[in-house]
Amino acid sequence: MPTAVLVPPLGQTVDTLTLAQWLKQEGDAVRQGEPLYVVETDKASLEIEAPASGILRQVTAKPGDEVAVLSAIAMIAAPDEAEGATAVRRPPSAVLDPLLATPNPPPSTRLFVSPRARRLAELEGVPLAELTATGPEGAIVERDVQAYLVRGATERERAAVEAERAADRAITPVAKKVAEEAGLAWQSVTGTGPGGRVTREDVEQALAGRSVAEPAPTPSPIPSSAVVPASPHLPPDETPDLLETIPMRSVRAVIANRMQQSHSQTAPVTLTAEADATALVVLRAQLAVDGVAASYNDFLLRILARALVEHPRMNASLQGSHGNADEIKLWRNIDIGLAVDTDRGLLVPVVRGVDRKGLAELAKETKALAERARSGQCTPAELTGGTFTLTNLGMYGIDAFTPIINLPECAILGVGRIQRRPVMAGDAVVGRDLVWLSLTFDHRLVDGAQAARFLQRVVQLVEKPHLLMA
Repeated sequence: MPTAVLVPPLGQTVDTLTLAQWLKQEGDAVRQGEPLYVVETDKASLEIEAPASGILRQVTAKPGDEVAVLSAIAMIAAPDEAEGATAVRRPPSAVLDPLLATPNPPPSTRLFVSPRARRLAELEGVPLAELTATGPEGAIVERDVQAYLVRGATERERAAVEAERAADRAITPVAKKVAEEAGLAWQSVTGTGPGGRVTREDVEQALAGRSVAEPAPTPSPIPSSAVVPASPHLPPDETPDLLETIPMRSVRAVIANRMQQSHSQTAPVTLTAEADATALVVLRAQLAVDGVAASYNDFLLRILARALVEHPRMNASLQGSHGNADEIKLWRNIDIGLAVDTDRGLLVPVVRGVDRKGLAELAKETKALAERARSGQCTPAELTGGTFTLTNLGMYGIDAFTPIINLPECAILGVGRIQRRPVMAGDAVVGRDLVWLSLTFDHRLVDGAQAARFLQRVVQLVEKPHLLMA
């Protein structure tokens, strides 16, 4: 019996993944448990193992395609199946079977509901008490609400759902998005993918044909004063050679979208302060001699944890129900995201419970997290759920900058380089190690005075790190 290759769920907040690479080609023999293909989430790249042994057949997704969680993207046929035999596909409704036939949750006096499940239930008017919980430790998760909606749907609604799924199977998600953005009726495009599926290349060819057939619109006259040469170093009739075109996909597209959301959805204000880090530099050197190889980021994490405990309004996020951000959530846990520069883009793995960890433990954990981020091995859980973010550009010789808030968090601290400079101490000029700190906060959640007191405390702890022992 053939086995469907299903896209695995990688967390309650992940609905679609990007297929990055097939490690086996159609027709290759595969063994159960060996890496079969690679998927990319918002921030990580993960190898997915083969669910069975046999021959890889009926591959319906190619690298670059967006694939829905629990959708079938290939089949693994029995090793003795004939070369030209057609494997029996699992019907689309089979994906819902685990949702429709689930055991009752263990008795509990408290009802646990995930945020996504609660939001969907509220939007659809689903009573939580009537749901069958299948999540960890008897929690109600989003798929439980979806299963309830499927069971209660009418036959006409079921047919509509099946028709929509059939349409989705007729075109890849990426191709559909390109067609919709260009206003192209993709149903008229002839597909060249497996089973006649419309691919991105098919859509682009159709758009190219349309652009040739349609006359170009007449541009509006532009005042001569508004004409700017393409390059001041080239004659007006020459244009520079294109070096490279980089598609806004995967991690880069996610970063661009989130930065734009943060810029447009928050009321950001940046406060800057200069701190005397001389004592911090000395303390770090002393601990290094004692075998504690902590980075400045590790010290700053401890400093931020202490300041956040004392100023809980900064350890917050703006959230709400029904799509409205109307509640300020103050968090007990101090989970700080640490910005890491990688080849795939900026990633922010989260260090959990910073206030409960010592420098040596933090140094070990941050080093491991940074290595996993740079190698693309961080899990989605390690890249979400932060309550505050730290970003440090000191190693690039940057003095100060305006960091962008990592939604839905309240604030982010940017750190510049530590530089030895002359300062006045009474009537004498002495050398001190100085650093600029830049705090960007969402003015919707806190006022300027609150944020200023928080930054003031951070400066105090940087200048007198021995207070961390108090």
